[in-house]
Amino acid sequence: MSNVNHLSNLPQLLIQPHDGQTSRFLVNLGFQSVRAVPQLLYRRICKPQLADVFVQLSEQLSETAQSASRFCITDVPLDSTELLREFLNAQPLNSVTSSVRHAWFFRLLLRRHLFFKYQPIFQLSSGQITAYECLARARDETGNCLSGGQLIKAALSTHLTCEFDELARQICFESIAAIDTQEKFFINILPNAITRNPQSLEENLQQAIDLGLQPKQIVFELTEVEVLAQSEELSEQIAKLRQWGFGIAVDDLCGCVSVDRYAMELRPDVVKLDRRLVHGCSKYTLKQTLIKSLLDSAHQEGILVLAEGLEDMADIEFCRQLGVDFGQGFGLARPEVTLRHQPFPFRKFALSKAS
Repeated sequence: MSNVNHLSNLPQLLIQPHDGQTSRFLVNLGFQSVRAVPQLLYRRICKPQLADVFVQLSEQLSETAQSASRFCITDVPLDSTELLREFLNAQPLNSVTSSVRHAWFFRLLLRRHLFFKYQPIFQLSSGQITAYECLARARDETGNCLSGGQLIKAALSTHLTCEFDELARQICFESIAAIDTQEKFFINILPNAITRNPQSLEENLQQAIDLGLQPKQIVFELTEVEVLAQSEELSEQIAKLRQWGFGIAVDDLCGCVSVDRYAMELRPDVVKLDRRLVHGCSKYTLKQTLIKSLLDSAHQEGILVLAEGLEDMADIEFCRQLGVDFGQGFGLARPEVTLRHQPFPFRKFALSKAS
């Protein structure tokens, strides 16, 4: 009898499931239907169990189910007329499960557990390496390497893109200084991060000076992974970076980034053609036409062009023949934790017939 009384005193986790599949999953976890409101499922739960339940929900339910299902935790009796009023304050399930699912990301930021791989950027005319792109990486609890895409996805899901971007820049500067080289490096930077916290750029400048780096070694690569909030302030920050001696590049041109918004308004030193445009450019005439047009326009404005995502030799040779300045991609070299210095041996390959 005492056990029954103990259970009845526990708070209830109430969930309004997104669909029948979600409902069946919750029943398998021990949830029951609320008699007065069959659309709601409940489970009496103590606080130590709560975290485990949310972990199970985060791992087993789809992202759609987590965002569309709502929950609340209440002490109101299930047969009370106040129950529905209490549920009016219910939140999407993913307001908690997202944080649970990405708990590793919070720990990563707190412990500064990022490292970098460096992908060579080649001059397509000569095959010589002209710079390296710094690509953020981390390891999960089992030692597996997490890609930049996984880190960005976690930053977006936890609304910590600015914090991640600022930390990545700091650690990247430290990593470059530790290499002790005069080479040039492309460092990704999120536009919203520098408009929300302009002071971080001044901190980067001071950090570079303290570490013995020269601003001319650094090209900040604008990478838009979320809708740009304040483009006017961005132009002001870009002007500061130029004044300090840093280079500017724009990533994903004709992918996530429009030509008029970035390439012409900000007038970067380098524009990077999106991999979706570059892939298969030796075969598809429409892609060839677009690349030719962008290349001609950029060169007329004194802007250099980099084709990223180059994997196929025919695409590489097409870009070479067309006069694209730089190339980057797995077909040329993969990212490594150490710097590659060997040029790419273009002479070993026959020229593409693509035109």
